[in-house]
Amino acid sequence: MERHVAARILSGRLARGLGQSELAEQAGVHRTVVARTEAAGRVRDSSLKRIAAALGVTLTWLRRPFLNSAPYRTDRSREAQWVATGPSFVRKKGLTSVEALRDPEERARLGSLGLANAFVRVLNNDLPGGRLHALVVETYRKEQEPVTFPGQMFLLVLRGTIRLTLDDDSQILIEGDTVSYWGDVPNLYEPIDGPATVLEVFVDLSDGEIAVRERFRPVPD
Repeated sequence: MERHVAARILSGRLARGLGQSELAEQAGVHRTVVARTEAAGRVRDSSLKRIAAALGVTLTWLRRPFLNSAPYRTDRSREAQWVATGPSFVRKKGLTSVEALRDPEERARLGSLGLANAFVRVLNNDLPGGRLHALVVETYRKEQEPVTFPGQMFLLVLRGTIRLTLDDDSQILIEGDTVSYWGDVPNLYEPIDGPATVLEVFVDLSDGEIAVRERFRPVPD
């Protein structure tokens, strides 16, 4: 296995405050499998997929270049990688390609036809040992269910209008609006009156760090 894949797994585990045994349990593999991946040892693709899923990432993301000596990472638009989400036949039947998805008109065509719910630009800005993860999402249709995840989310609406639902509360956000929220609250955002483009910045937090916010909850009168 390539060293930068091993480094991404190690960085992702540490960013989430997980031990090897904890990640192994969440992935449904033995701890020694996690240890081998982090040592760039030989691991079955099926095990690697399980570990990627437990980290909330894809194999495509894991395999992108990661290690370098510079204290920064730049993601160029000309090298952008967009992934279609939603109906799986878009990917499985080869209706599009990496090169084609770099064209905003092609993404708009597929989205307007309902062939994908959204397109995600997988930004290659993760720093080894860092905790920030960023995505650009072009969303066309409502997702099926709210999601939860252990961390903090920051959204900036770049284009269009979205409705953000957090548990039983909802609000409308227009172009230029921002919001931050705890990811362990059931959350969902969807476009209103046409597609919308959103910048997501996600910060991984451990359970202990998430629990700190309990100190700041209002005390009932």
